[in-house]
Formats: sequence, structure tokens, C-alpha cells
Amino acid sequence: MVEAQQASEADLLGRAMNTRSITNRLAAIATALAAIAAGAGLLIPGLYRDASYWVQQARGTDLATLLVAVPVLGFGLWAARRGSAAGQLAVVAGLLYLVYNYGIFAFSVAMNPLTAVHIAILGLAIWSLILATRSVAVTEAGTTVAEGLNRRASGVFLVAVAALFGLLWIGQIGTATTTGSLSPDLVRAGLSTNPVYALDLAFFLPLCGVAGVGLLRRNGAAAFALPMLIWVALMGAGIVGGFVFSAVAGDEIPVVVAAVISALSFGSAALAVVAIARRAAGHVNIGGRRPAHQGG
Repeated sequence: MVEAQQASEADLLGRAMNTRSITNRLAAIATALAAIAAGAGLLIPGLYRDASYWVQQARGTDLATLLVAVPVLGFGLWAARRGSAAGQLAVVAGLLYLVYNYGIFAFSVAMNPLTAVHIAILGLAIWSLILATRSVAVTEAGTTVAEGLNRRASGVFLVAVAALFGLLWIGQIGTATTTGSLSPDLVRAGLSTNPVYALDLAFFLPLCGVAGVGLLRRNGAAAFALPMLIWVALMGAGIVGGFVFSAVAGDEIPVVVAAVISALSFGSAALAVVAIARRAAGHVNIGGRRPAHQGG
């Protein structure tokens, strides 16, 4: 009886390790392709065939992908192979970033020589993310690392991000449907609809809100908190990158908006880094609880 149970546990462990290996391989390929695509977008003139404003946004995303997202994914994959819970969560955050941005590249950027690569990155990231989130180990890692977060600050931050951008996008949709006038950014981009509305309102902002509420209520949804904090920081870097290319092109940029996005990105990154540092310093044990001498 005992031998049968041990064999069953060994089989389950083997399957989990195999799934994690496949997940990391898919993520590694997606990361390598993203580095190549982002580098090409930055270095090859005329690669993008869209309106100038949309090209600026695409190249801003490329800049953030190459300088921030790819290093985060690379370090996360390296750390995850060594059993790091934070590394596993960094990979999840990076995959969310790739799904978001290459979903936009695949559906809302004019076809160009890299379109097939963009679609490949999207597919690889989606499948890797599906396999990763099915793993009990990732959920346990998220719950454990969440104990290192400042629950109140991080929870309120994530809920505020979800509410702020959710209300902003709903307001813009309402204005467009009632007046028939598109937002200035859509007009400049030459688009009739905004993929950001769909991605944010349908999935990413609700996930931010759920993770934030999970932290505040100390329930299982808190496992998504660190990935979403890293995701907010990565997305903010992409938006700021777009502002940089617009400024270089001589276009006027909304300074206040750029400052707010930068603050949100840095704030989110700071909350995530503190939690990871506390985990590395041993302020959270394997069971996901602080040592008794740490107090509240």
C-alpha cells in the first residue's frame, strides 16, 4: 500500500517536472524571439508600415521589451531552474507582458516581415502561460512570495490601477459611442478601435483587481499579486518608451500623463522588488508565514 502511494507520488512529481520543463522551454523560445523582433523593430528603418504615431508606440514597446521585459524573463527563467519561487512568478509576469503586447502586434499592427514572428511569440507565450498557471507549484510560489509584500500598499495599488484605467477606458468608449468621435490617440494611430480597451477591460485589469482584493482579504487570489505588480511595471515602461519616440520625432507629449505612468511603473516595481528582497533575505519561510519574531 505504502509502495503504491510512493509510486503514485513519484509519478505526479515526474509529470509536474515535465510540465514545468515544457513551460520553461516555450517561454525561453518566446523570449529569444521577442529579443530578435524587438531588436529588428528598433534597428530596421521602415519595418513598421503604420501611421507614424502607431510606429512610435510599437518602437516604444520594442525598447521596453529589449531592455526590460527580456532581461526579466531571462533572469526569471534562470532563477526558476534553481527553484526560486520569485523566478517562477517573474516568468509568469513576463509571459503576460508578451501575450498583451504581441496580441496587439498580431492584430493591430500592419502586416510586415515580422508578422509571423509576432504571431509565434503570441502563441508560445499563451501556451507557456496556460501550462504554468495549471501548475500547483506556481500557485504555491505566488502565495508564499505574497507574504513578503506590503499587503495594504500593494493591494490598494493594484485595485487603484484597475479602477483608474477601467474608468478611463469606459469613459472613452462611452464618449466614442455617444458622439461618434474617436479619441485623439486613435485618430493619430489611424485605428477605428483600440485593442487596449479589449485586453485591459476583459482580462488584465480584472486580474489586477482580483489580485489586489486577494491581498487585502488574504485569500488565494493573492498568488497573482507579484506577477501583476511586475506586469504593471513592464507595461509602464512600454508606454514611456512610446512617449520617448514621440518626443524624439518632435511631437508634443502629455507631460502629466507621462509623469503619472512613470510613477505607477516605478512604484509597482518598488513594491515587487521589496517583496523579492524580503523573500531572498529569509523574512518569509517555506510555509509562506513570517517567522514569529518578525511580528505583524
